[in-house]
Amino acid sequence: MSALVDTSARVRALLALYRESHYDVGLARGGTATLRIGLPTPAALLRWLGDADIAYYLTACNPHSQSLPHEENALRLEALRAYVKSRGFAYLEGVGHIPGEAWREECLLVRDISEDDVATLVRQHEQNSIVVLRASAPTVLRLYRRDWREMVGESPDLEWA
Repeated sequence: MSALVDTSARVRALLALYRESHYDVGLARGGTATLRIGLPTPAALLRWLGDADIAYYLTACNPHSQSLPHEENALRLEALRAYVKSRGFAYLEGVGHIPGEAWREECLLVRDISEDDVATLVRQHEQNSIVVLRASAPTVLRLYRRDWREMVGESPDLEWA
């Protein structure tokens, strides 16, 4: 699947959805912590981060925000999970969603992974963006679509790859 040429209206609509989304993370001892763009990292995830200071909320589903059948998304996510496991990266399972909406997208929150590995996975799985959490700053959306920059501009809750 190749990258789409997006209109300004589509890009702005996608960013609104990304910002509205709740990025849930299943905790190792049970329960859920929720990441939100522009808000601080929940305490339970700060504890999980430990000395890592940064983690990435990644998916392989719905490349370039184009919906795929559940079965295809499941295969894509399993490939991402297998890579993360094979490299020994610490991770937690997650799901992105908008409260009250049917859409769900399975994700992995990964720490101890290099920026280069993250960028490779984003390109390989054809993602527009990822969620980045840091111990010392609010959660941000990292955009990988350079063609969006003129349409979107700068914002404190966005960073550009």
